[in-house]
Amino acid sequence: MAATPTPPPAAADTPERSWLTEGPEGDRPMSFFEHLAELRMRLIRATMGLAAAFVVAWIFRMQLQALVNAPLFDAWQTLVAEGKLSGPPKLQTLGVLDAFLTQVRIAVTAAIFLAGPVIFYQLWMFVAPGLYPSEKKLVVPFVATSAVMFVLGAAFCYEMVLPFATKWFLEYPLEEVDGSGVQVIPQYTFPDYTTYTTKLLLGFGLMFEMPLAVYFLAKVGLVTHKTLLRFWKVAVLVIFVASAFLTPPDPITLMFMAVPMTALFFLSVGVAYVVSKPKATDETALVPAGSQTTASSEGANADDLDA
Repeated sequence: MAATPTPPPAAADTPERSWLTEGPEGDRPMSFFEHLAELRMRLIRATMGLAAAFVVAWIFRMQLQALVNAPLFDAWQTLVAEGKLSGPPKLQTLGVLDAFLTQVRIAVTAAIFLAGPVIFYQLWMFVAPGLYPSEKKLVVPFVATSAVMFVLGAAFCYEMVLPFATKWFLEYPLEEVDGSGVQVIPQYTFPDYTTYTTKLLLGFGLMFEMPLAVYFLAKVGLVTHKTLLRFWKVAVLVIFVASAFLTPPDPITLMFMAVPMTALFFLSVGVAYVVSKPKATDETALVPAGSQTTASSEGANADDLDA
């Protein structure tokens, strides 16, 4: 007797929709102008948070200025103790507005760190309409971790990189004396030194966001550890190019950023491995129930034929 063909699985037994083919439940396609309106609203709110943080930072601008100048003061005092320099460090201003604009730069930099949670929250809310409900619940971990990693990167720069780099740049011309016997004494301007410091702080803050960014990209399946390892040479090249833009134009400072960033890249590979590994091992658990039913029916039909 011929075996009865197995009916196709019911719609309820079909596998869950993939985020690669369908959007989240309730997701409505947005037009280009709707995306622009949403982006405009998020940018306005982020700017308002940044403006409020700037007011607070401006009130404490002198304390922040002392914080920015501390690495220079410490490095200078060390060289004074070694007999290579004398007197207190001085920062010059060559323009009428130099002091004011430099303090504005310091306040803006501090405001970016203060308003970090607001900025990251608005970024999350901009992409939230395209996320699944389970992914939207990650808003608090995302905002908190982003802000912490941003500050942690700046703290690493301030405590580990700036003291060493500032002392090295101060000491470098003192070790070099030309044939005429003229010694070069470092005399920095207030804007130049502040630009050098704030660029490093912001650059390292952004750099420390890399593992978090890779975590969420791996979480939604956009990247895997294999993908990152396959393009590691390109990634290292991009890291050095980005470091050249984020740091002052000298090779030493570039290396101060590029080397830790490369280490963070390979740390991100490990993060992607940890995130994507459960997905690979749980593939059998994601087999649709209809497929199992079909396989069982086919086995039963084969037994009937043998009988």
